[in-house]
Amino acid sequence: MKAMLRKEDIEHLGTLARIGLSEQEKTELLAGVEAVLGYVSNVSGVVTDAESAPVAGSLRNVLREDGEAYPGGAWSEAILANAPRREDDFFKVGQIL
Repeated sequence: MKAMLRKEDIEHLGTLARIGLSEQEKTELLAGVEAVLGYVSNVSGVVTDAESAPVAGSLRNVLREDGEAYPGGAWSEAILANAPRREDDFFKVGQIL
């Protein structure tokens, strides 16, 4: 496999990232980045046919009909009846901050 990057490219990346790299780190990063780029080039070389792509199902964006399920405030009194403390139509809680 032909080398995609040079050690100078890794040094430039280190400068852009503002990190110091030892010679050993540059060598390790060069090998790692080349391995990733090689994998990406293999994956990008895969040809797919849009018509033969698997389909998970025929239904898309199935939503319920809009409408009000419950009239506003229908359960408010029942919920507030369980509150340890309340003030008008609100739960009363202690100061948080």
